[in-house]
Amino acid sequence: MAAQPRPTARRISMGQDLRALRQQAGFTMEEAVEGLEFSDSLLQKVETGLSSLRRAQHLRSLLERYGVTDETYIEGLIATQREASSEEWISDYKDSMTPAQMPKFVGLEEIAVENRVFHPLLPWGPLQSEPYVRALFAMQQPVLENRSESVDKAARLRLRRREFLTRAESPLKLKAVIGEPALRHIVGDIEVMRGQCDELVKLSQLDNVTIQILPATGRRYRFAADFSILNMGEDYPPQVQADNAWGGMQISGKPRDVGVFTRRWEKLSASALPPEETPDFIQQLSRELA
Repeated sequence: MAAQPRPTARRISMGQDLRALRQQAGFTMEEAVEGLEFSDSLLQKVETGLSSLRRAQHLRSLLERYGVTDETYIEGLIATQREASSEEWISDYKDSMTPAQMPKFVGLEEIAVENRVFHPLLPWGPLQSEPYVRALFAMQQPVLENRSESVDKAARLRLRRREFLTRAESPLKLKAVIGEPALRHIVGDIEVMRGQCDELVKLSQLDNVTIQILPATGRRYRFAADFSILNMGEDYPPQVQADNAWGGMQISGKPRDVGVFTRRWEKLSASALPPEETPDFIQQLSRELA
């Protein structure tokens, strides 16, 4: 039996339908929501699949404005809205997810075709070994004043995201550029770091995973912040996600934003070591840890 579409996929599909209906009716976003109980900024999020309308009546009002009268079609969209509002397994982790947009990002990541990531100071989350993940969250716990239960959940979520890479059906394709300092900054202890190095070498052998290391030496293109570029396939627009120093996260599907980060990633990839040199470089670095 085919797998049911995940909540984020349903939101994106429904958003595309609503955008098409709005455009066919000749409305701008501002015109579409005039006099209704929600804003054009919410409608924008609905159309890009990052949110859903909170009430069935809101959807009915919008469809009425667009001139949709087919009750069967309307009821079908309302059913999709109801399903899209569910969060399935993600809801088990929501209380430990920070920043606020993390559930949306994980939902997008789960259905993405490819993720191109850059992490200069830490290995990208799902590439982290379990001992590394737990040592990292233990280090952050007194700073963020998190409860032990939240730390445990956050660690399990990170490991759950690893399954996107290793699932049997349509595994996520990953192209990761990791800064050399990510493997020289000691998290936990030397054995944890050497285990993390072994984990990266092992994962780099997967057909769907490409890992490059950006050396700390030489005249190379640099960037300071973590970011991801999600290729959502032919049906959905690509999305870019970037972290900031306040622990927040921004997600954008604007073509200009995606273009800027795509060019940035290509520069970083060109400056990094070739993928085939990754295992030897990491193993040498592991031997140098002290």
